[in-house]
Amino acid sequence: MIETKKTKAVIYARVSTLLQEFPQTQISSCKSFCEARSFELVKDYVDYGVSGRKESRPALNELIKDARRGKFKIVVVAALDRIGRDTRHLLNLFNELAGYDVKVISLRENLDLTAPIGQAMLVIISAIAELEVNLTRDRIRNALAAKKRQALETGNGWRTGRPPLAVGIAQEVHRLLASGLSYSQTAKALNISKTSVARIVKSSKTDIVPKT
Repeated sequence: MIETKKTKAVIYARVSTLLQEFPQTQISSCKSFCEARSFELVKDYVDYGVSGRKESRPALNELIKDARRGKFKIVVVAALDRIGRDTRHLLNLFNELAGYDVKVISLRENLDLTAPIGQAMLVIISAIAELEVNLTRDRIRNALAAKKRQALETGNGWRTGRPPLAVGIAQEVHRLLASGLSYSQTAKALNISKTSVARIVKSSKTDIVPKT
C-alpha cells in the first residue's frame, strides 16, 4: 500500500506582551486543525510584542524565507489579524506566498485560501477592515474639529498638537547650545526630546549653529 504524502504546514502566531498573551493559546487550536486535516506540521513561527501593522517582523520574515525555499505549502493562523492588520500588507503578503505556492488558512474567519471562495472572502474581509479603520479615523478627525470650534467659541484654550514647552526652555536651549553642547546633550540636560531642541532652533532667528 502506497502511503499518501502529507501536505506540509506551519503555524504563525503573534502575541502582545503588553496584554500578557501566550502563543500556546493560538498554537493549540491551529495544531488541532492541522491534525484534523492530516497536515504534516513542520514548524511554529511566533512574533512577540510586534504590531500587526508592521510589515517586517522577525518570525514573519523567517516564515517568508522558508516559504521561498519550499519548506511548506500551508500557513495556519488562529485569526487574520494575527498575521496582519493592514489591508495592503495582507494582500501583498498573501500574493507573495501564493507565488511560492503557499496558501493561508485563518481559523476564526473560516478563511481557506486553498479554495477560490476563500480568496474571494479575503478581499471582502480586508475591504471591511480597511473601512473600519477609515471610519474610526474620520470619527477622530470630526471630534477634534468639533473641540476646536468649541474652543474658538468659548475661549477655553483647548488646542491640538504638541503641548507648548515651558516658559524659558527656549532660552535655556540656546544657552546650552551656545556653550558647546550637542542637541542630544541639551535635550538630556533639560529633560526634553532631541526633536524639541531641533524645533526650537528651527523656529528661532538666532545665528547659533550648534553641534549635532
